[in-house]
Amino acid sequence: MADAQVSGLIRSINELVERDTGSWSLAVGDQITQRVTRSDQRQLRLLADNLDIPARLAPRPGEEDKRAEIRAALIETVASCAGVLEPREPVQESLYPYGQSRFEAANSRLYAQYETPRLAAELRPDGRPDDLGLFAPPRIEGDVLAAHAAVVAISARTGRPERAVLRELVGAGRGAHAMAAARLLLQSRPGFTALPAPERNELTTAIADHLEARFENHERQTPGPEIGAVLADRQQLAGFGSTTITTASQDANEEIAHLHQSFDKLGWPPAVETPESVDELCRRIQGSVEELLDAPKSRWDVRINPGTPSVEQVSALQKLIESNRTHPLSPVDATAAREAFQTVATAYVRGAVPEEYDHRHEAAADAVAPRFANIEEAVSTAYAEDHVRELADRTLPYELAIQVRHAHPPAPDQRLAPAARAFAAVIDKAAGLENGETLRRMAGEGRVLMVQAAVDGLVAASAVPNVERQFVAGRITDEADRQFDALDTGDAERYGADIGEMAVSMAHQRQPMARFVSGHDPALARPQTQARSAPPASRRPSEPDPKRPGLDR
Repeated sequence: MADAQVSGLIRSINELVERDTGSWSLAVGDQITQRVTRSDQRQLRLLADNLDIPARLAPRPGEEDKRAEIRAALIETVASCAGVLEPREPVQESLYPYGQSRFEAANSRLYAQYETPRLAAELRPDGRPDDLGLFAPPRIEGDVLAAHAAVVAISARTGRPERAVLRELVGAGRGAHAMAAARLLLQSRPGFTALPAPERNELTTAIADHLEARFENHERQTPGPEIGAVLADRQQLAGFGSTTITTASQDANEEIAHLHQSFDKLGWPPAVETPESVDELCRRIQGSVEELLDAPKSRWDVRINPGTPSVEQVSALQKLIESNRTHPLSPVDATAAREAFQTVATAYVRGAVPEEYDHRHEAAADAVAPRFANIEEAVSTAYAEDHVRELADRTLPYELAIQVRHAHPPAPDQRLAPAARAFAAVIDKAAGLENGETLRRMAGEGRVLMVQAAVDGLVAASAVPNVERQFVAGRITDEADRQFDALDTGDAERYGADIGEMAVSMAHQRQPMARFVSGHDPALARPQTQARSAPPASRRPSEPDPKRPGLDR
């Protein structure tokens, strides 16, 4: 186990990578220290002991220079930090996990080789890149060489500096490097931005799959010691990386042309125009939330709750509306706009309720407050965090939506949202539902019936006899509601998963059931209706990672 000094240094490096890429790390607290090998930690201990005056590490005449090993340990640490950044929007499981892993590991190592000297200098207020001696030129070989060639090819096609392209790929987060590469290739094409959002997203995913498939299937033979064999191997790797981008670009052009021909023949759907005001944007967000949740009513009017959004957030959204492709938001303003957008979305998710919800349900819920406050906040926050992409695509034109989607996101909620996300994921798996479906059903209910919406789906998929299902569902709902009300601090994700596993266990228990013992207050119940299906749409909702924000995936 690393000592406090080394752990503090590694966390500082992690924070520098977060700030440089504009992303959050999936490694919380000392988790990042566990990703650094013990041998590298020993080298970092030397730096931690001499960080105030790194010149003390310089060798005396005749002594061996140990700083080279410290520099190598720093590069490995930066690569480890770059490899566990949180994606800015939920990612789907890759069709080519090995190819994804190779591409992302190569990008992370390439980033570390280029950026470590600059980042190391920022460890001290008056630091310099040569505080630890001169870093050797980046050693680029193997998959790193192929990734470098791909970055160069993207740079050539987009006119963006190579290191800016690389930083954007790494900053996209774990599981999203290929998606970021595909987006960079596509968004410079006018024909792409004119497509409807579902087709844009599908095409981006297809190009990302192509990139990962190429790295999945590429087999590299270890070259012999001869200089000719080494040079031929390097040429082959560079050609592989460059060709991967070339073929992806060609495929994209062909598919864009095909989609335009289809829409020209069948008719184009209405384009999403720029909102004329922040109020109009809020109305669009409310309508999109209602469509996604199949919850056509709201507990409050279109202006949401008093004070939401704040004056500062209204200003941020106004700047977003006034921006365009040639004059985009600054990174700071884009971050503020995304935070404001998520705040509005969260408020509307919290207010979304089904058609049959009325003042009696609201009065009954208020009468038992603050019960159900935890589950309400957990579900609404989790759903809004997980569906920024859908909401932005539905409410904003592409040049504005992409700024919201890929801005530095606000720090994800760690207190309650992971519990709702983990609970819903367990129910999804047990009931055979698509990832995210249980969370969607919960978000479309009033706060009193959120857990019941999840439990009803679980019991319906179980072997519980029809005559006993209402009692079983009530018993499970009462216990799960009690557990959520008790949620305070600690590992919220584990807590939510435990509640889900408890519910599954109770649903599969076969024991005599006493009738008419349900603890539900009839005043809080609503008439039984058939489970509502997912809202009709031309694309599936995204599938948020049930493990977010963890590292075990």
